[in-house]
Amino acid sequence: MTYPLYRTGTIAVVDGVSYPVSYAAGENYVHFPQVSDARPAPFPRQELAGAVPVEMCERVFSVQVYASYRDHRVMVDAAFDNGTARVLDAEWDNEWATINGFVQENSYEYYKTVDMRDLRDYAERQNDLLFTRWRAARFARPVEGIPLHGGWPNGQAAVVAGRPRSGVLETEGGRVAEVSTRAEYLGYSCEVAGITMDGSVGVHYLGSDFERADADGFRPGPDGRWSKTVHIFDLARYHELHRDLLFDQWRESRDSLAR
Repeated sequence: MTYPLYRTGTIAVVDGVSYPVSYAAGENYVHFPQVSDARPAPFPRQELAGAVPVEMCERVFSVQVYASYRDHRVMVDAAFDNGTARVLDAEWDNEWATINGFVQENSYEYYKTVDMRDLRDYAERQNDLLFTRWRAARFARPVEGIPLHGGWPNGQAAVVAGRPRSGVLETEGGRVAEVSTRAEYLGYSCEVAGITMDGSVGVHYLGSDFERADADGFRPGPDGRWSKTVHIFDLARYHELHRDLLFDQWRESRDSLAR
């Protein structure tokens, strides 16, 4: 059987329960499946059908699943009932992909069907589709000359209305994950450490080009991490990375992958 917690697409969370939906960022409504005799409304909320106001949702996010395969990063495009998965080489290394049995399907896309037991570091990238809406409702755009106070007051990560999230969390559907919040700043991939009410955000640089990071204002801290305080309107592609802590347990169980 396939991994029972595999999912992809757009998800809305209402009362701690996740539902597949359709949603375009910035819209006022999330679209749940229509109700019919053959398709009852999602239990137990009978009003969750058709267009539902986005304010009813705790979170709305799109999911992409990533893992490592033979020490390379892949995107899990689909999972099948026989315990295999269709994966895409996410490092765009055509030579490695060809040597390792991937088949080119488009100009730069190489796919392969693999045994899910060969995957490691299984994680969901949850792209926060309500972030720009949430940001606009709570923060003013930066004003030149007004200094930022920092996204980690008194050395502690600050949280505004549930963002950012980090640590080991148990989320909807019995999922247990090690969560970190990430975003891009000036094209850098960064971890979001904290957000303060004035819009200051503490970010940690996740790359390896420290000379360039230094030129753009990142500085090494006592823990060796390069960090900077930026404004929340300087962030793009805000998302959470959920490293699935139950996947290895499932993968290592022979019974769970019965053919």
